[in-house]
Order: sequence, then C-alpha cells, then structure tokens
Amino acid sequence: MSSRTLRCAIVGLLALSLITGCTDKESGEASPTDSNESSGDAPTNDPPASSEGAQPTVEIPDRPKDLSLAGVDPCSLFTTAQLTELGIAGKPKPAKSDDQFHAPLCTLDGPQNEPYYSYDVLVITDLGIDTWLSGRRNVDSWLVDVDGYPAVDFKTKGVEDRDCSTTVDVAEGQQLMVNQFPLSDVDYKQLCQLSEKAATMALQTLQTLK
Repeated sequence: MSSRTLRCAIVGLLALSLITGCTDKESGEASPTDSNESSGDAPTNDPPASSEGAQPTVEIPDRPKDLSLAGVDPCSLFTTAQLTELGIAGKPKPAKSDDQFHAPLCTLDGPQNEPYYSYDVLVITDLGIDTWLSGRRNVDSWLVDVDGYPAVDFKTKGVEDRDCSTTVDVAEGQQLMVNQFPLSDVDYKQLCQLSEKAATMALQTLQTLK
C-alpha cells in the first residue's frame, strides 16, 4: 500500500470517528480539569489524566484580536521557509473538505522517506473551538496556547498513536485547524507538538495578511 493510500485511510477513519462520536450526551472526556486551568491560570499542553463523565469546566481565554478567516486560502498560510522547516515536500495542495466541515482545506505532504506524515489545514468559519470542549465529540481534548491565542488539541478518544489536531480560536465562531497524520505509530504527544508548530506558523502568516 502506498503512503498516500494509507494516509487517505487514516483521514477517513478520523472523520468517521469524529462524526459518529457526536451525541447529545453531556458526559464524556471534554477537557482538563486540573486546578490551574479551572482557576483561570495559563493552560498546559498536557491532556487530562482522566475526566470520564466530567462536565466541561475550562473557560476559553480571550483572543488578542480577531483574525477573520473569510475568504482565506489555507494553502496561502505557509511561507516557503515555513514549509522547509516543517519538512514539507512539494507545494501545498488544495483538497476537497470532508463532509464534517465543508471548509476550505489544504494538504501538506511530508517527507518522501520515513517517517511519513502529512498535514491537513482547514479554515472553518461556522464553528468555534468550544465544540471540542463540549464533551459531545468522540475526542480527548485539552486547552492549549498557540502564539498567544487560545487553542484546543484533540485526538480520537482512547487512541494514542494515530492523530492529533490543533485548532486555534481566531474569531467568533471561527477556527484555524491543523490535523497531523502519521503513517506509522507515533505517540500522540509528539504528534501534537508537530500540529501545534504548524498551527503557530499558519497563525503567524495569517496575521501578516490582516
């Protein structure tokens, strides 16, 4: 199986798990509930050890300023230098968004040699990051900071080595999302570091366009 085919299979599994995990239940893994975040202190980049059955308790901090994603091409959010730093092979490629978001999407293919990985970058203008902290999606999620902006890291619930996404609160009801997909087993903490790095770069470029 080619690396591209395997990546597509992973993307499909992730989309299916997130869609089928949306229910009306109020319980479930929602966000970290440690004393630091509950008291409004700076968020950490660690997922909750266990908050099964807990209600969302994390308050999303204010963003420094609004950065509207209306009309933004996700493939324009990375400079040549940034792509090189991320190890991206070739130019960013526009792609059709999945059925969950219906949002502009850009694919960044990683190295041609192992370890294989890629990114999907989405500009979502009709859904805020609070959806990932609601406890109603099939994800483990936790609040993080991306270059001063509130953001959420999330992964498929109960899975440790398949994916990590970082999505940034850039404006009311809008989020800049980076999905990191490995094509081999990698601990999610490493994947989240990569998705946060790419999200930081995209956010920095977005600020130069506004």
